[in-house]
Amino acid sequence: MSRALFRHRRLTPTLAAAALLIGTLAATPADASPDPSPSGAAVSVYTAELSPAQVELLNRSGLDHEAIRIAKGEKAGGIRVEAVMSAPQAAALNRQGLGLTAKNTARLRTKAAADGVFRPYSGPGNLHEELLKVAADHPSIATAVDIGKSREGKPITAVKVTKDAGKKGRTKKPVVVYQGAQHAREWITPEMVRRLLHHYVGNYGGDAGITKIVDTTELWFVPVVNVDGYDLTFQDGFRLWRKNTRDNNGDGQITGGDGVDLNRNFPYKWGYDNEGSSDGPADETYRGPAPASEPETKAQMDLYKRVRPAFLINYHSAAELLLHGVGWQTLTRSPDDVIHDALLGDIDNPAVPGYVPQLGAQLYTTNGDTDGQADNVYGALSITPEMATCASAAASDPDDEWEPGDCGSGFEFPDDETLIQREFEKNLPFALSVGKSAHTPDEPVSSLGHKAADFETDAFSTSYGGSQEVASVIRRSLKLKTMHYRINGGRTHHDLVREWRGGERYGDENDHYYGEFRGKVRSQRPGDEVEVWFSGWKGWKRVESERFTYTVRDQKKADVLVIADEDYTGVNPTYPAGTNEPRYADQYAELVKSAKRRPLVWDIDKDGVPHDLGVLKHFKAVVWYLGDNRLTQDEADEPVRSVVGDFPDSQVADRAKDLVLSVRSYLNEGGKLLHTGETTGYTGPLGQANGGGIYYGLKGHPERPCVLTTSFRDDCELLSDDFFQYYLGAYDRQLVGSPTAFVGTDRPFEGVTSDLTGTATNPLNETGGFQVTSTALPKADFPQFSSWKVGDYTGAAAATEPIEGEWYVAGPHQNSAYRRLTRTIDLTGVTAAQAPTLQAQVSYSTETGYDNVIIEAHTAGADDWTTLPEKNGRTSTNVPAECEAGYYLAMHPFLNHYLTGGNPCGNTGTTGSWNALTGSSNGWVPVAFDLSAYAGKQVEVSFAYVSDPFTGGTGLFIDDTRLTTTGGDLDAEGFETGLGPWSIQGAPEGSPGNGSEFVRSEALIDAVSSVATKDTVLFGFGLEQADPADSRALMAKALRHLLG
Repeated sequence: MSRALFRHRRLTPTLAAAALLIGTLAATPADASPDPSPSGAAVSVYTAELSPAQVELLNRSGLDHEAIRIAKGEKAGGIRVEAVMSAPQAAALNRQGLGLTAKNTARLRTKAAADGVFRPYSGPGNLHEELLKVAADHPSIATAVDIGKSREGKPITAVKVTKDAGKKGRTKKPVVVYQGAQHAREWITPEMVRRLLHHYVGNYGGDAGITKIVDTTELWFVPVVNVDGYDLTFQDGFRLWRKNTRDNNGDGQITGGDGVDLNRNFPYKWGYDNEGSSDGPADETYRGPAPASEPETKAQMDLYKRVRPAFLINYHSAAELLLHGVGWQTLTRSPDDVIHDALLGDIDNPAVPGYVPQLGAQLYTTNGDTDGQADNVYGALSITPEMATCASAAASDPDDEWEPGDCGSGFEFPDDETLIQREFEKNLPFALSVGKSAHTPDEPVSSLGHKAADFETDAFSTSYGGSQEVASVIRRSLKLKTMHYRINGGRTHHDLVREWRGGERYGDENDHYYGEFRGKVRSQRPGDEVEVWFSGWKGWKRVESERFTYTVRDQKKADVLVIADEDYTGVNPTYPAGTNEPRYADQYAELVKSAKRRPLVWDIDKDGVPHDLGVLKHFKAVVWYLGDNRLTQDEADEPVRSVVGDFPDSQVADRAKDLVLSVRSYLNEGGKLLHTGETTGYTGPLGQANGGGIYYGLKGHPERPCVLTTSFRDDCELLSDDFFQYYLGAYDRQLVGSPTAFVGTDRPFEGVTSDLTGTATNPLNETGGFQVTSTALPKADFPQFSSWKVGDYTGAAAATEPIEGEWYVAGPHQNSAYRRLTRTIDLTGVTAAQAPTLQAQVSYSTETGYDNVIIEAHTAGADDWTTLPEKNGRTSTNVPAECEAGYYLAMHPFLNHYLTGGNPCGNTGTTGSWNALTGSSNGWVPVAFDLSAYAGKQVEVSFAYVSDPFTGGTGLFIDDTRLTTTGGDLDAEGFETGLGPWSIQGAPEGSPGNGSEFVRSEALIDAVSSVATKDTVLFGFGLEQADPADSRALMAKALRHLLG
């Protein structure tokens, strides 16, 4: 049933930081208690003003996504970011050019600690002692149980509450577990669990509802799971610590490179990918060296195994969500979500006021998490309430002393009794509803009055073939589950359903109380109308699902479905008035025929999204093409409004999301796919900033347009790029532009070449180049994502790969750098009339105005330095941004040769003038610099990259350098065998020095034209844009690979 900084670089900061911080990992003995680092805050709030590309780097650095917030920056297009991270993480990101600085939160924390409600776990008068006292004070209904010990050897204590709690052995009572503080800094969660414990024991005997729950149910309260980390947060510099206190490098201290995220350490789906958890020990989502490596994880697993909870309520903060269901893959409903829907409600009527109920992965994907383990190994129904942020709590009462500006971070809930109690009371009805539901989890007692449906039927309107499989999620406890159907209003047929056990990747989880069951309609014919419904027996009562009707179309013996996804009724592009059919459908049908297969066309604009069971599963393969369609959008989708301005190409219509989920379901059940188009995998300008994907509506209300106010990740519904990464083998996409040809490199296209010419209505100008997933997630470690490069481009290249040959000179951005690639050119035998010119191809992306590319020149041995203007006008004489502030020249005093400080700053200096490339070249561009002024001399020239102390773009890349005259080339160097006449120079005297220099390199990322997996083939261009004869060969070989 129906789901241009680049990702390779996003792994680099994680791995580099890990290597820098911890070297070789060494396990710390379980009874060790490392000292906290003495040097400043281990974890703090950091701020910076970033570009969207840099927000991508931040999102991909292993941070907790809840810890990142945005606002409008001071610079045009700038984004003010606040993020919680360790000092080493900040340092690693700053080496990538982010310019993060620690926020001064000392005053805020002094205020936040006003009431002293929050207390450590250990020590006199603190939470551990309180748990023991509660049990001692209520011996008939409560007992303290140590469920395990922490890494430092502290007891992890729970209180079991039930009638006759002290009796030994297991009871037959259903169990509910309430737990908090898996993440140390989330102080509001122990208070939630502690107060809930007191509510139950304090009202026992006086409140009939509470008494009934305690008498008939076994309740477990674990206020603090991560006892070491939680205690650590009460020490100076550690308030925002998230993980446990595993000493990853064994140095006897707890620093930013230590700890394991206890909500990524469980065996279920552990390490499934590197987005849902991190393999970098310095990262906030570090999953640990092995599944269940941490004693705190083992303690939880032992508890769940022993008591087999009906419900697990795992309190976290701070996002105001009610999370449930599948967390390791986005947009994946599972059968037991029917129960969660009844318990949790929706955004307009949630079980906790102000919270948003949603699937776990809609926040962000997780693997090795608690809920997945508890649900699928121990049969629980797990729910993660993400409690209030500091800002929302502070804003909740306009008449109290608290303001959102008092918050150091979202996790630092105000230490105010009134606000804490208010948050508890807001959560209480839901918490009690779970206790009431434990006896009949599939018939939950919702605080909203909702009932769980008996059926959730997967309806569709169109079918093919002589038989049709039909599915419904059905309550397991129903007897005689049956599917019924009538053809053309005739007699009713019956089919006892069979449970679907899942597909190749998903469909077999979170199905303890509900399951997906399928029946089969037989003897249908083209033109028939078929009515379908399901039934079962609930005790002595027969219950039925809603009915739906579909129409059977003539499949005409076709075995390949061509999905025409041209979106000619959409707006990107806007098609000529009167367009009412796809432009390329017949061409694709002919290509399929030429491959000896039988095609049938499905037109999305006329027919809607094809259903995975009703339509797609009837075909052996699907060819999904885009034609001229850039993005599937309606007028309301464009642009996305935000606090930092409007963004085009950042939101798609629901049908785009629905199509991805339908095709994903088809692949999950053994389908085969060829996907082709110039913008396949394109996610627009915010695909870098939102964690990877494109929006399809407002959070909780996808029918409304997306508006970004505080978070690129959380404000809107996101169609993740995971489908392309993990099903189609394209980990990331870069713009390649206008290549001239396709070259096959491996099976199934080895030896195939094709000219790429575009079409009359769609010139080839934004082709996609893909990073192969198995280059980012090696096949040996991630065999489920096995993928390989099958084609390349010629005539164009992505911004970060060589434009000519296999090698270039690369200079990724670094703050405060003054890099030089230098050579001496002998023009003693050349006249000015011969027009000596330095030519090259360059690709650059800089922070506009603040970071600059200059071409320096001076007569060899003389101090007549200047910068050269580009002959075609690409350079500008505008002085650097904020030049008048003086810091740029103070950092790089050599620039005084070309600039004069002061206000205003001048574009001439002591020996020469200022000419610079800045901003983005949007890929590779040719540049040329006139050297005729140096005719008859020797001249030294340098390509220089000069950056300021704060933030930046991708950097500067240089290839295909030439020295030309009217008589031809004097020399050429493309760096294929070395640097040739060029040399890499350090920063000039007075600059801080370069952390890294230019480097001769092969492609930092290979942006390929085509990727294959065993079930899919993906092109970064449309087959209609290729030479017709060659496109037939490409189609034939692709279908042969997919179908044999």
